[in-house]
Amino acid sequence: MHIDGFSTPRVDVTDPAFQADSAYKPDKVELWANLPESNDGWVHAHNAVRFELGEFKRVIIQLGEKALDDWEVQAVKAWWAGHEKHIHEHHSNEDDIFNPKIRERVVYPEKLEADHVQLVECMEAIAAAVLKLKAGDSLATDMQPLWERYETFMLPHLHEEEQVGLPLARAYFTPAEIEKLVGQILKGSDPISLGSFVHVLGHKADAQQFMRENGIPSFVWFLPGKGFKALRTLYRVKMQSHIDSLLAGQPVSARTKKDAKENAALSAKAYGGSERVSAQSALSPCKRANVNSAAHPRSF
Repeated sequence: MHIDGFSTPRVDVTDPAFQADSAYKPDKVELWANLPESNDGWVHAHNAVRFELGEFKRVIIQLGEKALDDWEVQAVKAWWAGHEKHIHEHHSNEDDIFNPKIRERVVYPEKLEADHVQLVECMEAIAAAVLKLKAGDSLATDMQPLWERYETFMLPHLHEEEQVGLPLARAYFTPAEIEKLVGQILKGSDPISLGSFVHVLGHKADAQQFMRENGIPSFVWFLPGKGFKALRTLYRVKMQSHIDSLLAGQPVSARTKKDAKENAALSAKAYGGSERVSAQSALSPCKRANVNSAAHPRSF
């Protein structure tokens, strides 16, 4: 199969070339009928990655050549630390837990995992630049080329997985089997990374729809410290607040929907801000630029 970024076609799961074990056939697709691929946890996890790439890109565009103040440098460093952990954890979940299980039944294309090596190289270059970043530097000079290269590798890679990996997983594994793997992943997940997943699901109603579709009891929304609402709040406090502050030109809170609306207004005024950038601030996270899967778009 030809795997080449956004031109990668959807896999034919019935192709016998993908069958690794004659005991396991690609006959499980109908078992997933009640959960469209656009609502699959794998796609939502990718949406969270796309969201973060798009959010920092907005910061780069908004600040442009502006000489960074010290607080802005610290905000960039804190946000990057959370993003870096999120992405490395995402790759580890695939490389160490998900993909080995998939390969027991599927001849899984090597490229989908080999891409992680190039992505790590991109991230290491960004990490080095973030480490050296100081007051007076500008993101346009020191970060924009590296971020563009990072996007050039990451976004097509996510698309490829959704065109190839996701359909194959659903063809060869039952929902219960995948749920067991997801449970294993969740046990070791960083709370802020989990918070990104919930935050990017959208509003409360969107998150609760996801919970219903995946058999997650409604009380899990309210669990102190580890429920969906608590994780979303943690992400807003520890991550989204840095993005909103950088866009607004001053430290702000991003804890509530009211905060988000106020921050969008500040972003529209800051630094003679870009209308394209500030308009995104007023949207639900799940509707921001770059978030939705081209392979599995959601309807709103």
